[in-house]
Amino acid sequence: MKKIEDLEAARRAVREQVIVALDVPTMEEALGLMDLLQGRARFFKIGHRLFTRYGPRILEACEDRDVEIFLDLKLYDIPSVVGDACAHISGHESVFMTTVHASGGPEMVEAAVEGVRRGRGSRPVQVIAVTALTSFSENDLPQIGVSMRMQDWAARLADSALGAGADGLVSSAREVPSFRESYGADPILVTPGIRLKNVAIAGDDQQRIDTPGRTLALGASMLVMGRPIYQAPDPVEVIEVIAESILEEN
Repeated sequence: MKKIEDLEAARRAVREQVIVALDVPTMEEALGLMDLLQGRARFFKIGHRLFTRYGPRILEACEDRDVEIFLDLKLYDIPSVVGDACAHISGHESVFMTTVHASGGPEMVEAAVEGVRRGRGSRPVQVIAVTALTSFSENDLPQIGVSMRMQDWAARLADSALGAGADGLVSSAREVPSFRESYGADPILVTPGIRLKNVAIAGDDQQRIDTPGRTLALGASMLVMGRPIYQAPDPVEVIEVIAESILEEN
């Protein structure tokens, strides 16, 4: 990450590298937060919670706003189904990035990449592959049949997905340095599980977490932050705190 010298540069980093997760119950709350943060945040994540309730309607509501949407559906199915789903996703101009599970295998990832290009030839949606969920700890892996270390498992999934044409990876901050060392500057590395220092999150189920400034300094391309922002009494103030963290820790 380029050295950030002042608070205004840190605010720009928030606008360009922080994705605000709209993991709220209703479309009204999601659009309200989007409008509240206008000019301070550019990227927003819509996941299962909203999409399974509202479907494409919520994406259509975003078309009238100057935002870009990360549609985080973590697709996992047979290749033809995932390919068609990605083609349909590409029909929504506000969507700039979507996710598939790397564990679906290289043929599925290839189908997703082909699907987004089929759906939107110019400026195709970026396909990002989920490696190891940030809610997993090392102790969870044997329960799902994985008999290797977290870092090794994430690396195997990353190799498979990038080899199949994925534009980047979703990973915790812990895997970012090794991914950068292995794959260089090109892959987009999207990191969830970002928390502010000394701020407790009620019911937090993220295991592998880090702070905004440290994670960008490690080499992440974009950060996903939800609960620290939408659970706060003043989300606008939290955006400023994130900028201060980036300035302090980069």
